[in-house]
Amino acid sequence: MSRYLIDTDALIDYSKGREPATSRIQQFITQDDELGVCAINVAEFFAGIAPPDRAYWQQVFSTLAYWDVSPQAAMQAGEMRYDFAQQGQTLSTTDTLIAAVAMEHGATIITSNVKDYPMPGVQLLSLRR
Repeated sequence: MSRYLIDTDALIDYSKGREPATSRIQQFITQDDELGVCAINVAEFFAGIAPPDRAYWQQVFSTLAYWDVSPQAAMQAGEMRYDFAQQGQTLSTTDTLIAAVAMEHGATIITSNVKDYPMPGVQLLSLRR
């Protein structure tokens, strides 16, 4: 069994039935892999969900593992932002938090935006064809 943190872009693609996200995520579900999210993914995803659809997606999210942003992950995210800024590359707080949570839980990030995660030690699975 493998662990995966589903990035917001992949969640949105899945919710809209876009391929290859839909079939790949469904494959992970049927293989009994552990699929998780963190506060950032949940907040970003639900920012685009209309009231009539919220109950359905709340149920879907209740089937996923939920990983908190620990103080250690928050510090690591800040350090990553600082280190990359010193090299002239700006990373978002949300992406560094997602990366730190994934690293803390030994999870691979499922994403279509691999460019958002240049940090060493972050495992990525691209959903781009």
